This record gives sequence, C-alpha cells and structure tokens, in this order.
Amino acid sequence: MNLKGKRVLILGMARSGVAAAKKLKSLGAEVLIADGANSPSLHATATDLQKQGVSVHLGSQPSYLLKNKELIIISPGVPSNISLVKKAEKAEIPIWSEVELAYRLAGPNAFIVGITGTNGKTTTATLIGEMYKKFYPTMVAGNIGQPLVESLDDASSGTKFVVELSSFQLENIIKFCPRISILLNITDDHLDRYSSIEDYAKAKKRIFLNQKEDDYAILSYDDPLTWSVAPSIKGKIFPFSKFKEFNTGIFIKSGKIFFNGNGAKNEVCSVDELKIKGEHNLDNVMAAAAAALIGGVPLALVREVLLDFKGLKHRVEHVATIGGVEFYNDSKATNPDAVIKALTAFGNKPIILLAGGRNKRNTFQGVAKASKDRVKTVIVFGEAANEIKNAFLALKIPTKESSSLVDAVHMAAKTSESGDVVLLSPACASFDMFADYRERGEVFRKTTLKIKEDFYGSKNA
Repeated sequence: MNLKGKRVLILGMARSGVAAAKKLKSLGAEVLIADGANSPSLHATATDLQKQGVSVHLGSQPSYLLKNKELIIISPGVPSNISLVKKAEKAEIPIWSEVELAYRLAGPNAFIVGITGTNGKTTTATLIGEMYKKFYPTMVAGNIGQPLVESLDDASSGTKFVVELSSFQLENIIKFCPRISILLNITDDHLDRYSSIEDYAKAKKRIFLNQKEDDYAILSYDDPLTWSVAPSIKGKIFPFSKFKEFNTGIFIKSGKIFFNGNGAKNEVCSVDELKIKGEHNLDNVMAAAAAALIGGVPLALVREVLLDFKGLKHRVEHVATIGGVEFYNDSKATNPDAVIKALTAFGNKPIILLAGGRNKRNTFQGVAKASKDRVKTVIVFGEAANEIKNAFLALKIPTKESSSLVDAVHMAAKTSESGDVVLLSPACASFDMFADYRERGEVFRKTTLKIKEDFYGSKNA
C-alpha cells in the first residue's frame, strides 16, 4: 500500500485509533483524528499526537471533517450508525476498521488466527498465543492487548498473529481474512448497540467473510446459533463439541479431549488434568487446541500449555479463602450468559452471587433460572440492581441490596458460611461505577484481601 500523502480521517482516540494514527503518519499519510469527547484525559494524548504531526479534533463532529478525505478508519467504540459515518458512506469514502488497515499493511500472506464470540475470547486467545509461542515467533493482539497495527512493528516475516476480535472490530472489515477463524459462541450482548441478537450475530459471522477453501473455520457444534453459520462458510469447517464425536473435529469422550484431523485420532489430555474451572472453559480449551494443532504446533507443546494454564485475572479467578469461604473474581462476566457459565464451575457448593452494574439491554431471567438450586443469595448493586433483584425474586431466590461493590463484598463476608462461594459475576458493564471491568475486579480483590487480613489478624490477636 502506498499511503504517502493519503488524506485519512480516524474516528475515536482510544488505543486502536491512536495506534492507527501513528502508523499512518509514519507512512506519510495526512492524518486527522477526531473524538466526540473533549475530556481532559484526551488532551495529553492530543498533544502527543500533534507533536508527531497528526491533526486532532475534539468535541462535536461536523461534516467538514470529511472534506477531501480518501479513507476513514473507525475505532471499535465508535458506532457505525452515527451521522458522520453515514455521510462518509453516502460520499463513498472507504471505511475500515483498524484490523483491516493492519491486514492490508501485513499483506495477504500474513498468518492470522482470529478469535471471536460473546464469551471466552480472551481465554482462548491467550491459550493459543502461549501454544504458538512455544513453536513460532508470535504476536498476540487485537481486543486482548496491543492493537494489531501496532504489533506489526515488532513482527518478522515468519510471525504468527493471534488476534482477539470483537463484533465492533468486525463491522468494518473489507478484505481481512484470518487463516484460522474461531467463533466460540453467540449469546445476548451489546444490545445497547445492536437492534437485535440477529444483528449482533451478523457482525460476529463476518470473521468468516473472506475465507477461502484452504482456510479453517473452528466453531461450536453445541451452540445452535453459532452452528447455523456453518452452511455459509467457504473454508474447511472444524467443529468442537462436548457431546458429539467427529471424524474431523475436536471433542470430549469418556472424560478425555480428542483431536481428529488428517485421519488420525489423538488424545490431547484428560478433562481432570485441566486446572481452569467451568464447563465453558472446555469449549475454550478445545478451540485453542484445535487452532494450535491445525497450525502445526506439536501435540506435546499444546498439552504442556493446557496442563499449566491456571486461567486469567477477572475470569473466575480465585482471590482468597477466608474461614472456609472461597472468594472468586469474575468481573469480566459483563453479560448474563457469562454468569450462567461461571455458575457451573463450583459443583454443588452454595454460591453468594454479587451482580450489578450498567445493563446493556439484556434480561436477567435466564441468570435467575440458572441460579436456582445453586445460588443461596444474590447481592445486587449499581444501576441494574432493581432489574436483577426482580428477576431473582420472581423465582424466590433471596436477594439483598447494597450501596456499592465494596458494601456488597462486606455483606457477603458477614452472611457466608464455611463451604460457601462468594462470586463476583456482575452480568453487566462496569461503566456506572468503574472505568472498566478490570478496575471493578481490582476493587473486589482489594476489599476481599482486606477482609482476609482483618479476619486472620483478629484470630491471632
């Protein structure tokens, strides 16, 4: 691509937008980056970009920003239906996501493993990254960490790219094509941005849009909405399932994970050998193992990573055991389906569930139903507290209200008994009280550890 002198408008000054601006400027483009916000936190970023020769516009986004522009790069957090984007479409200005830009710069021979789905993306991408790093030079990028366009700076000709992809990033791909694409699941989420789950699913399915016959599509056989995509896929379909055996695919049988590929059946590992909890993580493990084995990583290295992996922060993460009560941080569970999956991780142990935050137009009846006979009490907090409380009370599950997450943790600690599990699994976004799910998880962690310190300090006093 010759980008020298190309007039580009970038919408959104989050990580991917800033990375795209810097990359394009380094390649000689004329870059204007705009953000609808005008907060003090953006001013430092704006100053840094201006020093590098990037023009910056903060605040309202008038139509004249499009004048003479030849390309629009849209950040994931910027909805595709805003007025400025609609006007760019009408003017037939190309609109790309940052991953599309990165793909064009990397070239069509780049080896990309792309992972999407409502839940499990980060765990799966991390596992694949660790497996590939055992055998290849590998960059893990996208929604999981550094923007893909930024990772190109540290890549060599043989580098493999493992890329976590949100539906937002997939909305504006044109030619982007992973060699191996993974769709883990599709459940209700981001309905504050999409008009329906069908609209949301349509964005997710775009990961397979440009695949060719020699590319691979790894997807769940067990999730009907996900599997419904299969007939439209042009690449080689490689299913995973906890229940069905395949001649070509990866599956669980008799408590063991088997990979059937190239006519050979290989045992990957036993389910009991895995350290990560929850039935949902079996899907993540199978998808990751399939992507690595298809990509040429030796089975022994795949197995080594799986048996060593203990999970990620904020994803059913054990924080402490206090007086026989286990405290788990699952702050990443920002939608109801993620909570339902987390509830399966604790066998028959009684659960005190901490849930709340900002709803994304989801309903909570499914979580309440899944909580029956698992959750002894739900403690609600945040903007969606009443919605969650009403869903649980309808099924006569005891409910308590708290003024904050910190208050909820203290309430759970006071009412719990030895053998219980206190689980932060909010089913909501964090933005009513926190910058993101990570900050929410850290507040839970710090509060829990302070309770532990006070508990054992008083015991030793």
